[in-house]
Formats: sequence, C-alpha cells, structure tokens
Amino acid sequence: MRRFSPFLLISTLVFALAAGAGCSTNRKPLFDMSTGEPEQFRRYTGRPAADFIVRFDRRAFEKTDAMKDSMLTADKRDVLDRHGQPDYAREGVDAHRDEIFDEWAYWDRNTIVQFIEGKLVYEGPLLDSDRYLITYGYPSKAYFQQYETGPVRETWVYEGFWRVKNRSVSFSDGSLVYQSQF
Repeated sequence: MRRFSPFLLISTLVFALAAGAGCSTNRKPLFDMSTGEPEQFRRYTGRPAADFIVRFDRRAFEKTDAMKDSMLTADKRDVLDRHGQPDYAREGVDAHRDEIFDEWAYWDRNTIVQFIEGKLVYEGPLLDSDRYLITYGYPSKAYFQQYETGPVRETWVYEGFWRVKNRSVSFSDGSLVYQSQF
C-alpha cells in the first residue's frame, strides 16, 4: 500500500493557491491611473483583418435596432439617455490589450462609446478608422507599426473579389493619412 506524502499535498495546494491568486490579480485596469485620477482611454481592435479562420464575415458593425432595456446596464442606459439610439454597434471585440469590449457608434454625432462588462470605459470622437470599419468592414490584411513612443500606424488592405477594386488605407492613431485604389 502506497502512503500519500503530506509534503506533496501541501506543496500542490500552495502552488494552486499562488497560481489562482496570480490570475485573479492580473486584471487590466479599466482606466488610466497615471495622473492619480481615473481617465478614460480608447481600446483598439486587436486583429482587424477578416482572416476566414477567426472571422468569416467582413462586417464589423451592425446597424442597430431598438435596444432592449432589460439587457442594459446602468452605464448603457445613461449613454442611451444622453445620446439616444446608436446608429451602429458591435459586441465582443478583442482589444490589443487582451480585453473584450462592446462598442456603440453614433455616426451623425461623431461619437463612439466603449463598454467592458457593461461599464463605460471610453466615450470620444469617431475616428477615420472607425468610419472605415463601419463602411467597408474588416480589411483582408492589416499591418501595425508602433514604436515605444509615438503614434500607432495601421495599414489596411481591402482585396476585392477576383482581386479587382483593391484599396489600401493607412491610419495614424485612427486618422486617415494615406489612401489608394489599385
């Protein structure tokens, strides 16, 4: 008959507790606290390309119908009261920071609102990259470039069916800086 070692049991429990504690405290902050006060910051789509493995459809945003009040958090109700019905919405967006967020876009108001788990984390202007995602959907290919400091440079390539009507656009921190059709 085999004896169970108490040392093995204790070390296994300590390891499991340490791993669990590390996972539970590794949550990303919802706001920037570098100034000592909570400040909102914008989340960007982690993989904006339609790669047909993760994302089969090019549509990024859906035109919205009436929001169901029973499904709304207090923050979402507040935004709905202030801005009204959003023109476009998308849910479950993977961010660069390994977060999942929801987004509402108000085209005429030039406003975008982001939520994480129903909590308002960003409200700001609609960028050129947002308007491209709404109008053309996800690109076929996306390239990113960022140095330690400075703007995020993104280049998106839209390939048409049979490789006609291709389009290439570049953004610097969400603002359109280059566009061509080939």
